[in-house]
Amino acid sequence: TMQTSFFTTAAQNFTDNEQLLQTLEEELATGNAVSTASAGPAAFVEATADTDDVGQLTAEDNSQTNIQSTLGLGSTALSEAATILDKIQQATLEAINGTANGSEFQSLSGQVQQNLQQLIAIADTTDNDGDFIFAGTASNTRPFAQNASGTVAYFGNDGTSSVEVSPGITVNAALSGTAFTGGFSGDGFASVAAASGNTGTATFLPVGVANDSSATQFQQGSAPITISFSANASGGTTYTATQGSATISSGPAKAGEDITLDGVQFQLSGAPASGDSFTITPARPQSVFALVQGIQDALATPGTTAAERAQTAQALGNALSGISQYQNIITSENARIGVVLQTVSNAQNDNAQTITSDQNNAATLTSANVPQLLTEIDEQTTALQAALQAFGVTQGLNVFNFL
Repeated sequence: TMQTSFFTTAAQNFTDNEQLLQTLEEELATGNAVSTASAGPAAFVEATADTDDVGQLTAEDNSQTNIQSTLGLGSTALSEAATILDKIQQATLEAINGTANGSEFQSLSGQVQQNLQQLIAIADTTDNDGDFIFAGTASNTRPFAQNASGTVAYFGNDGTSSVEVSPGITVNAALSGTAFTGGFSGDGFASVAAASGNTGTATFLPVGVANDSSATQFQQGSAPITISFSANASGGTTYTATQGSATISSGPAKAGEDITLDGVQFQLSGAPASGDSFTITPARPQSVFALVQGIQDALATPGTTAAERAQTAQALGNALSGISQYQNIITSENARIGVVLQTVSNAQNDNAQTITSDQNNAATLTSANVPQLLTEIDEQTTALQAALQAFGVTQGLNVFNFL
């Protein structure tokens, strides 16, 4: 009947109005005007994308924090290693300069032995999670271990770990043991050892490179050079350098002057005896631990005669070139870490700005307009009350009794 239809329509209108009023009140309470796709499809999609972006950037921020922690510890450890190498260098120079007596040599040897153990401990540095920093990607493996003979072996790897720190920007978050294993014997091109039977007081040490190409070719080869000294008829000293069966250079030998062989410059110091010789071999990989162990061994047995002390000075002088290499290697590795940390810091700032922008944009798209909501709630409440009053009046009219 018409009466039934009227009541049904009125009831539905009241329900719709009440639901609308409830929706407006919820928006006012939550401050969110677009909580579902149906409430505002375009705004909801864009706001959801902003929220997802914030989530991704927040995850990258966590990666940034982990990288900064790990690399920061690595940088500190390398700085400590550099300080220890400086101490070893000072001890070596003290011994070479002839200012140490027998007991002082033993003291220096003991100091260097302690320094060696400190270097091993630094190379095995762990982060707050117990992972080894200088193990490459094998972070659960102790990278350096010393066996019974004193040899230190590396059990890590040179793997890289690419981590995204900002959209499209990745960094290598892994540190390998290269800072402790990347050097070569001698000066990196040549290493020089005195013959055990030398009776003079000479040392023969690499001091520079005259020709990079020739020096590199020598280092990459396998043929050593032997330089021998002899007295000439006028009482002077001459040298002869041979490689294999061929003489590659010869001439007068004067203390303090350089002799260039295969692109490498060497300096003769002291006075070689006739028949003294030195063997120059191509430089080969040498860990910082083997280098320091060699220095400790030389200091422990310095000898007592002038010739024996010259042999010790030769070994120590050759090792000094190795120390300089590792000082440069550590400086370069720390500089590389600094570049990565700066990249991470820049990414951190960029992400923070983007997160703020995304959050503001999402809020703008979905946030309720409070003044407008209050007006709509007031209007909707007034309209609903008026409708209810009108319905009450209308349903009492007698005309409905005749419909």
